[in-house]
Amino acid sequence: MDTKKLELYQLSNGYCYNSDSLFLYSFIRNFLKDNIKLLDIGTGCGILGLLCARDFKIDLTLNDINPLMTNIALKNAKHNNIICDVVNGDILESKLSGFDVIVSNPPFYRKDILDSKNNHLYLAKKSENLPLSKLVRFVKNALKPSGIFIFCYDAKEIKNVFHSLEINNFNIEVLRFVYPKENKNANLMMCQCKISKSQTKILPPLYNFIGSENTKEAKEIFKTCKTLSIKLDNLE
Repeated sequence: MDTKKLELYQLSNGYCYNSDSLFLYSFIRNFLKDNIKLLDIGTGCGILGLLCARDFKIDLTLNDINPLMTNIALKNAKHNNIICDVVNGDILESKLSGFDVIVSNPPFYRKDILDSKNNHLYLAKKSENLPLSKLVRFVKNALKPSGIFIFCYDAKEIKNVFHSLEINNFNIEVLRFVYPKENKNANLMMCQCKISKSQTKILPPLYNFIGSENTKEAKEIFKTCKTLSIKLDNLE
């Protein structure tokens, strides 16, 4: 069966999904199955959760701290005929729980690295809005005992990632690094985590470009995700 294209409204002057989101979804889908309860934290336009719900029969909840983004996520869910709950607010203050899977592309830029006067970009990108250690602690309490947490983060922050997971008794079961090009350093790490004692499986690297062209794997991922971005100057 041909996969239906996911059409996503996005703010022209806000944070828009990019290849990171698509690479992360390609990673996430390896761990999904039907009839699970899934939470997407920091959903933005809803891309991760809505892709999951398009391709799997799941009970989906989307969350974002920015009320405008939760409205856009809801608009996108309705536009693509996907039923889900959309929750606005600071996830760290919520009482959400009982999830089989929690996914997130959280804000991971430090304050000294990225300076933005745009509040939408500030909320979506700055790690101070959702510190990783606090996010992991919330996830631990919100997951079922056998639940899994799947997320991506800046590869340069690997020490922070490992520490935040360890103090919350999470184990990285599967890890993959994304590289912009073969001769460049990794810029993204994707982790599937669980409270377990399993050894970590480190997958082969994912390269985005060879020269000026996307790699064969990157092209296949974009084809599988099959998304269309529709820019909005304002939400109507």
